[in-house]
Amino acid sequence: MAPNSADTLTGLLSRTAFHEQAGKIMQTHPDGLALIWFNLDNFKMYNKRFGFARGDELLQEIARIIVIIFQQNGEQKNLVSRFCDDSFIVLTDWSSVEINTDMIQEYLYALHNDITLRLRAGIYFPSGDEDIRLCCDRAKMACDSIRKNHSVSSCMFHNGMSRKLELQQHILDTFEGAVMNGCIRVLYQPIVNVKTGELCEAEALTRWSDAELGNISPAEFIPTLEEYREIHKLDIHALKQVCRDYRARARKGLPVVPVSVNLSRLDFELCDILQEVELAVTLNDIPRDMLHIEITESGNGEDSTVLNLGIERFRAMGYEVWMDDFGSGYSSLNVLKDYNFDTIKFDMKFLHGFDIKRSEKAKYIISSNLEMARLMGMQALAEGVETAEQYEYLRSIGFDKAQGYYFGKPMNLDEIFSPR
Repeated sequence: MAPNSADTLTGLLSRTAFHEQAGKIMQTHPDGLALIWFNLDNFKMYNKRFGFARGDELLQEIARIIVIIFQQNGEQKNLVSRFCDDSFIVLTDWSSVEINTDMIQEYLYALHNDITLRLRAGIYFPSGDEDIRLCCDRAKMACDSIRKNHSVSSCMFHNGMSRKLELQQHILDTFEGAVMNGCIRVLYQPIVNVKTGELCEAEALTRWSDAELGNISPAEFIPTLEEYREIHKLDIHALKQVCRDYRARARKGLPVVPVSVNLSRLDFELCDILQEVELAVTLNDIPRDMLHIEITESGNGEDSTVLNLGIERFRAMGYEVWMDDFGSGYSSLNVLKDYNFDTIKFDMKFLHGFDIKRSEKAKYIISSNLEMARLMGMQALAEGVETAEQYEYLRSIGFDKAQGYYFGKPMNLDEIFSPR
């Protein structure tokens, strides 16, 4: 095997070697092939519980199982690679896919029946004229599609997944140009004091208007930029624009309010985000108490220590740090236990379907969360407020702040100061 062609931990083919050898096989024997992308769930939890040495042993064990099962018939077109971390890929004959995939799952469960481990599989059937990298991406996409569906362990790629892959590629290809050309804008959504109903702060939100596709939803471009570790570039762009907008109003003597900017937890790993914030604040002469740091939980970073240290550095410098979207997604009581926040944002979406006037359960959920925030010394902000009924109830139980379409959609900074 040529130098750098093998993964140092498992001895399997490296990603580069796999691309090269699989591409040749697809050209010479294009019929009847399948690509299978395997991903091991809960591997980080396994490492935390048993240590990295045991984690490496587990990966080596899985590599051996895959090799034994897929190469037992000795066919030359069976290739196995460890692509990265806890992900493996196999090129094999299509007829052996289902039975071999099931056998690997059975081996894993038999060896580790006391551990919550799950090996997901995504399957793609390539044709001879396709690029091997695109084929691997499609197998991975099929695997990713069942990440939250624990009732199945494997999935085949279908054409409905192609649009997502194409959109992701478009986002990655055009992102930097969109920033330079002003296609990605910063808008502001008002935040009001619940007691008075008056504007007290604003949240900065990014919106992408694409020349080819029209408006690209934040629910599409933000997860893509997080997945491909480009999210810090978007957040730094938004941060700089917020500071410029603030300075423009302040120099004219116009009213200003504190603005919260969203930072992915990945920002704390991908760059020195505090240094970026300090630079933007200093260049635009922004008081630190006029810029709040809002941590989004959608991008699961690898190292909670890095995030914790980053939060404390911000707070020590005089910035408020907010927790976004409590009650949805990754956010949990464990996050509140592990990190110190000044404000907690409660996502009202988790109350959809409740009649606040009649549902005692809805009232209990909201009031108990509010009391928890009080006991932990944090202010409470309700986001996603859409009706007068919701607003009146939040005011009656003592929320500090509120945000949502009831008070205003995201808009230009000047507009949030206009009478509503």
